[in-house]
Amino acid sequence: MTEPFNINQFNCSISGSGQSLIWAHGLCGCMQSEDAIGVYAWHRFPKKLQLIRYDAVGHGLSDTADSVDDYLWSSLAQDMLNIAQHYHAPKPFMLGGQSMGCATSLFAALAKPENVKGLVLMTPPVAWQARAAKVDYYHKIAKAARILGGKGLAQMNAKHLDKMLPSWIIDAHKHSVLGMLDGLKSMKRHTLNQLFTAAALNDLPTKQQLSTIQVPTLILAWQGDEAHPVSTAKALNKALPNSTLRVASTMEHVNDWPELISEFCLGLKP
Repeated sequence: MTEPFNINQFNCSISGSGQSLIWAHGLCGCMQSEDAIGVYAWHRFPKKLQLIRYDAVGHGLSDTADSVDDYLWSSLAQDMLNIAQHYHAPKPFMLGGQSMGCATSLFAALAKPENVKGLVLMTPPVAWQARAAKVDYYHKIAKAARILGGKGLAQMNAKHLDKMLPSWIIDAHKHSVLGMLDGLKSMKRHTLNQLFTAAALNDLPTKQQLSTIQVPTLILAWQGDEAHPVSTAKALNKALPNSTLRVASTMEHVNDWPELISEFCLGLKP
């Protein structure tokens, strides 16, 4: 039997009013880490639109989950839809996210296509055959997380930021890029183990499933990131019937992303 949805489990943030964009962060991130890195510039998001952000289950200030299944992307998608419903986001609404949040949005759009009128997919995660090749890696990280915990993983990742972000973004944000690890530091061993075990099971929807998503979609990708390869973004662009792809190779390109997201959302008719 499915447990009733409890909004009190989630740390949420709401600003503006009008048409809604529900936004989800990436794996081991949170709202705090998004704000720290300074790429998103949510303070510039139009006030005539409603922005609903939240820490996913097990992340940031939200409660942890009971099982690995709760961290599957299809489960996170149901959380996203439940949050939209709780805050009475006017239907149809927009969904978006970065990496894990991108996957969450796609599964939510497949689950409730009538509720969604647009998607913003930022740095889609490695998928399909390329993801299958990383299953052992996710299991190794799950095992390491059981030993090191959030602080230990954060220290390890701080020495290998080039595995998490393109080098040109690290160079441009030397003073703030470590802030993206803030959310990871407080995460518990058991939670991280479950998260990375789920990561080994997760994958994006099939290309046949993606072909049924008809809504306008903005895909934002960047060069030089193994975990979020441009090849995934290009495959999504090809599979989604009504999508536009922008690929960044410089910080100037990424600096345009907040405006691109705002223009995209404003351009969708109520």
